Amino acid sequence: MCGRFRIKDPKQASEYFDVQPKFDFRPRYNVAPTQKIAVVSAIGKIEEMRWGLVPAWAKDTSKALINARSETVREKRSFKKSFNERRCLVPADGFYEWTKLDKRPHLFGLNGEQPFAIAGFWDEDPEISRCCLLTTECNDVLRPIHDRMPIIVRQEDWEEWMEPGELSDEKFQRFAAPFLPDQMFAREVSKVVNSARIDDPSCSEPLPPTLL
Repeated sequence: MCGRFRIKDPKQASEYFDVQPKFDFRPRYNVAPTQKIAVVSAIGKIEEMRWGLVPAWAKDTSKALINARSETVREKRSFKKSFNERRCLVPADGFYEWTKLDKRPHLFGLNGEQPFAIAGFWDEDPEISRCCLLTTECNDVLRPIHDRMPIIVRQEDWEEWMEPGELSDEKFQRFAAPFLPDQMFAREVSKVVNSARIDDPSCSEPLPPTLL
């Protein structure tokens, strides 16, 4: 799954996605579910949405769905319509995962800590639109820590990804393939990131060697 991510340089991300936010797009070091996030809903368009999609049939709106698995997203009633009609990109420059046994947090991202696009889809809501992120099988960088990772969409594929309509199996499998491991980094970080109330640079700083 992907339960936390980072976007520490909104200015760089805005340039990368060629968008001009009309909301407070500020640095975030510990973005957590149910919070407002920046979402590229169309080429050149960025808006604020809430992280967590509530299916139309759900009675309990507190149980928003933050992730969808690539293996089932096209068939599940909770996701199918929104996925086919409203695919999007979520700007990030890092995401966190935890070891299963001792819950040690690790930050993952692209080499050079450059911004990237997490695949997602969104749905309208009376208060604010809501977004869900897509996950896939892990690559070799993630494998020692976690068995899932977010789908990262390459820049040359953005238009094709966001074009409404059903995707062929061939296209979807290309999008859903785990990102190339030699283009990614991983580092252990402080457990301060465990608290969603803490949102500052300490969340993604490398763990001191004495604590590794």
